[in-house]
Amino acid sequence: MLHKKEFFSVRTSAVQAFNNTFDVYSSGHKPDQIFYILTKKFLNHINSFAVILNGTNFNDISDNTDQVDHASAKVLLRAAFESYLTMSHIFFNDSKLTDYRILLYQYSGLKERIEKLPREDLDPTILEKISKEEETFKQLKDSIFKQGAELNINKKYIKKALSEGWRAGNGWITIGERSSLPKKYVETVYPYLCGYSHSGYESYMQLICDEMLSLEELECKQSSLYFWATFLLAYFCQSYVSFTTNFKSDVELEGLTDVGNFLLKYKNIYPN
Repeated sequence: MLHKKEFFSVRTSAVQAFNNTFDVYSSGHKPDQIFYILTKKFLNHINSFAVILNGTNFNDISDNTDQVDHASAKVLLRAAFESYLTMSHIFFNDSKLTDYRILLYQYSGLKERIEKLPREDLDPTILEKISKEEETFKQLKDSIFKQGAELNINKKYIKKALSEGWRAGNGWITIGERSSLPKKYVETVYPYLCGYSHSGYESYMQLICDEMLSLEELECKQSSLYFWATFLLAYFCQSYVSFTTNFKSDVELEGLTDVGNFLLKYKNIYPN
């Protein structure tokens, strides 16, 4: 299977690039920590995607239950997709906005956690932690307004982001269209993956179709998934290496020719 072979080749390059550079993000500097965790999250989703797409079963319970769980693989690929788009928005798109966007990202996460946590019958240590996070939350808000003013960002846009989250009300498709990924790839692949991530009737319609496919048709779908994942991985590698070598002067990366060859080979598959 061609696309499976391409996937594992590019996956190797992505993991090696991370292994050779992750220590430069291991400082206590918050932006570096966030970048490191998002990168690791992305690669873990990709790795779990590959494990599941290689086949799962319930053979410890019942014989002859081997299957390819496309639905779960697509859920993981969607999660990897969103991890990459988050990194792209915060770190890759516009370096002068990175620090501001990191503050918004932190603020949004704390806001969500503070709002959904109950206050009754909580352990005193948890209440103390919430209190400290609420103080950090207030400090972040002040810092966001201060940095926003330095960047000449209109206050109404800052308030919108504070209210609606770090994406400021923009959907994943919009965030994706602003990334390095081809617009057509984002618009085609991301919504398809979302259909498998929920339990509505749309999900049922897609899954019942899978049940009726022949082995050859299932293998074709499997190959397509490997291709979409490889496409995402290749763009991740390109962005990761560019970002790391531009902002970490002591880093050198080699041996990524398979990534370049893949991108060159399929450069016209999703025209913008």
